[in-house]
Amino acid sequence: MADKKKSFKLKMSQNLAQLLIVMAGVFLGMLLTEWNTSRKTSARVEAAIEQIRIEISANQKMIERSIAHKRPFFDSLDSLEKSVSEELGKEPVYDRPFLERFPGWKGIGGIRADNSMYETAKFSDVIPEMNIELVQVIAKVYNTQNDYNRLRQTLMNRFLEMNSSSTYKDAFRIMWQIGEELGAYELKLQEEYKIALDKLEDYND
Repeated sequence: MADKKKSFKLKMSQNLAQLLIVMAGVFLGMLLTEWNTSRKTSARVEAAIEQIRIEISANQKMIERSIAHKRPFFDSLDSLEKSVSEELGKEPVYDRPFLERFPGWKGIGGIRADNSMYETAKFSDVIPEMNIELVQVIAKVYNTQNDYNRLRQTLMNRFLEMNSSSTYKDAFRIMWQIGEELGAYELKLQEEYKIALDKLEDYND
């Protein structure tokens, strides 16, 4: 009887040991899977942040060029408008060559600010994995940028819609909108780009 009890206890101990080994293996497997998932997510986040940083940096340089491109013309716009008489201001703007009307005009300047990397990050669900403070800074930049793109397109459309009935004064109004409204957005973006790039650099450090 004693031998049977010992044999039963031995088998129970062996079974319990095997069960513990299996449970430990399952637990370690879950930990390893979670670690691998976390590592892959971290790599995806870092890659997305680097692509967004490159995109914002490129947009920042584009805005800086646009500001420098327009500045000489808009610095002289006030004195040009003051030199135009009321009678001359009523003339159709295209009765004369446009560059004769507006010497030094080089166009609206700049191009559409890109957001493809940010949209890709949102589509691939990487954004929710980022630091919330960083996400807020990035989102603010791209919201301002979207407003800038819309305004730029609106003003470009107005400029292109000028026709034979548009007057010299009509053209001045559009010029001032380009210089003041679009210019204000460009200065705002300059500031927000710098903040975002500093934040992105801090994240990488």
